[in-house]
Amino acid sequence: TWKYFDNALDHFTPGTTVNGTATYRQRYCIYDGFYNKPSDSQYAGNGVDTPPPPMLFYTGNESPVEEYVNNTGLMWSLGKKMGALLVFAEHRYEGESVPELKVMRDC
Repeated sequence: TWKYFDNALDHFTPGTTVNGTATYRQRYCIYDGFYNKPSDSQYAGNGVDTPPPPMLFYTGNESPVEEYVNNTGLMWSLGKKMGALLVFAEHRYEGESVPELKVMRDC
């Protein structure tokens, strides 16, 4: 499933962007076909010590996310073995995760 979220344009120097609140839409892909989603009651203080299934997060290469989402064998192998949720983030300034710089000075 392809999704987007609003991400800060600059995480390290607050206030350097217009109004200090510039964001861009970052794209990511979620695959839940292996995910063994726990029931709400499974971890609701019933004394069960079993941890929830893991989430494997792949930080993007410097290319659009669709170019590497199907070429990362370890994610898919481990995800299946572990019953994990897979999340692939697209690298900023690649694919559809490109900030609009129209209101930025000197751009």
